[in-house]
Amino acid sequence: MSESYLSTIWYRVARLAPRLQSQVTIHRHRYRGQPWYVLHDHATGRVHRFTPGAYMVIGQFDGKRTIDEIWSGLAESLDEHAPSQDDVVQLLSTLHQNDLILYHSSPDVADLLERHNRMTRQIIKQNLMNPMSFRLPLWDPDRFLERTLPVVRWLISGWGLLLWALVVGAGGFTAAMHWTALTTDLSGQLFSGRNIAITLVSYPLLKAMHELAHGYLTKMRGGEVREMGVMFLVFFPVPYVDASSAAAFRNKWHRAAVSAGGIIIETFAAAIAVFIWVDAEPGMTRAIAYNVIMVGGLSTLLVNGNPLLKFDGYFVLSDVIEIPNLSNRATQFYGHLIQRYIFAAKQLRDFNATDGEKLWFLFYAPAAFVYRTLVMIGIALFVAGRFFFIGVMLAMWSIFSTLIKPAAKHLKHVLTSPQLRKVRKRANLITWGGIGVIVGALALIPLPLRTDSEGVLWLPESSYLRARGPGFIESVVATRGSLVAAGTDLVHLKDPGLEARLTLLRWRVEEQRRRLQAAEATDQARADEIRTALAAAEAEYVREQERLDDMHIVAATEGHFEPIDRPETLQGRFLNQGDLVGYVLPPRADTIRVAYSQEDETLIKTRLKGVEVKLAGYLHDRHDTRVIRQIPAATDQLPSPALAEVSGGRFQVNPASAEGMQSLERIFLLDLAAPPGMSDAAFGTRVLVRFDHGLEPSGVQAYRRLRQLFQKRFGA
Repeated sequence: MSESYLSTIWYRVARLAPRLQSQVTIHRHRYRGQPWYVLHDHATGRVHRFTPGAYMVIGQFDGKRTIDEIWSGLAESLDEHAPSQDDVVQLLSTLHQNDLILYHSSPDVADLLERHNRMTRQIIKQNLMNPMSFRLPLWDPDRFLERTLPVVRWLISGWGLLLWALVVGAGGFTAAMHWTALTTDLSGQLFSGRNIAITLVSYPLLKAMHELAHGYLTKMRGGEVREMGVMFLVFFPVPYVDASSAAAFRNKWHRAAVSAGGIIIETFAAAIAVFIWVDAEPGMTRAIAYNVIMVGGLSTLLVNGNPLLKFDGYFVLSDVIEIPNLSNRATQFYGHLIQRYIFAAKQLRDFNATDGEKLWFLFYAPAAFVYRTLVMIGIALFVAGRFFFIGVMLAMWSIFSTLIKPAAKHLKHVLTSPQLRKVRKRANLITWGGIGVIVGALALIPLPLRTDSEGVLWLPESSYLRARGPGFIESVVATRGSLVAAGTDLVHLKDPGLEARLTLLRWRVEEQRRRLQAAEATDQARADEIRTALAAAEAEYVREQERLDDMHIVAATEGHFEPIDRPETLQGRFLNQGDLVGYVLPPRADTIRVAYSQEDETLIKTRLKGVEVKLAGYLHDRHDTRVIRQIPAATDQLPSPALAEVSGGRFQVNPASAEGMQSLERIFLLDLAAPPGMSDAAFGTRVLVRFDHGLEPSGVQAYRRLRQLFQKRFGA
């Protein structure tokens, strides 16, 4: 017999005669066509999954046969396919740690106490390592759920599912129609004092219904629910139930239904809230409905119902695709690939998974890591925008749990794992060498440094025809589309009151002149007073005459005349000073007016190597250009509504601004020379702009953006 089948510590377990605890039952499941055996511990509600090979050992635990007898029988009947002694020792350790077996002799009280203390320490450690999900058990709800199940049974039946589909479908369609109104100023609405007060009541109630749905669905299929308590989710108390016994259900759809129960309840409540929010007048009812929409709808889609996070959606996916423990196994699979093919640990056994499972592992592990990291950091930044200290603590914990802790675990595995004892030197060399290469690449290897922004083909201000004074349009002199020269009279306005005032002022001037002639001959002092009055009347007459000249709108530049409407519909329309009448369009655009963020201002001013532009919709045509002028002062006014996010641009605007051009952030403006290749594009067309700043190590680039993020979000 090969020595690989023997264990140096076999003598410690060979004489043991174990048997399963009386509260443990065994269920045979099939996952992706393969049989598995699930041990259900009814005392704790936990389930444990084992392979058929492990079951060949566990199934013989009758309290009479010793471990050595069991293993010897398997070795004789299965030969090289029998489990090794180390495998059996590891299986016994797992069963013993989870208190699933006992021995013929009297139990060791000290050992039982130590196991209890170890489990207690494990729970405390788990709570400390995961402060966003701190659990405090309070109550055994099994009897309550059993007594009240008949009342709610129809709601969790097929008829209830049909009702849910109809209501949620209609609610989702309604929400999509009002999406802009729902998401406008999201952080301001969520963190308002009234909404926080509503959340303190609505969130625990909604989560209580969520958890009760898990419990009722578990009881409906014959499972047990032995634990209910309070979980401090991001330091906020919410109810929870332990429905883990549902994992023992043989039907995967029954298991998935239990996991989906909370999602169904929350989305149903959110759909009802959408209908109330749409019809309700502004007030407390509408505020409560909005809160339920956000908690039960948006948070479910992004967090609880998303399978990339280990919440309800994850367990639904795991049950439907029949891959229990999907996240951990996917991570272990990547670890196996690294050890087997990078560290060259050929002695490792093949990873226990089907080809279909391996495909899921390859996709799921990186996707879940990226999404989990983005969600955690996004939540931290979102919260820090209102509550700085809490947000920073969440950000630090996110970095620790997603980056530092896994990296430390990997390094410890490389340094101490017995599986790598034959390739320890290679594993250390690759691991530490890889870290050195990554750090060196981040710090030393220069990469292109670019910033992107947007602009529009700019129509100069001289091309805008605006009323220089109030009046009615009397006539449009030029024809639409005609080529006009600078100074050409285009539109005539008329102000009847102005003409009357001019006639009055003309006679007033004439009166003062005649009075002056009479006074100069008789009373010199009186003549001086009249001269002053005459000068004032003449000045007022000149001002009104200038206003009369303003009734003629002339072209300030050469181009084609384009009124804002048909000339016949413009006639008789009243205009205030500054109102737009039309345009004089130059033959081609000479300028691109660009808006860019404050974060890029220093780079654009000091390290600009080149500029590349592309018309929106024609991304394959790239044009090099140059900066004509920079406007040094920051502003909050976009040069065109086309740059606003609601129009497909990149800048968020204040929804309260009348013209939709007030940016939520301060921006800078500059002008670029429009390249000849854009001569046929219409004025106001959006232009994508890329600024080239040369080369810089990626680590320096990342540090700059991180520093700007902290300065922007936290002022630190």
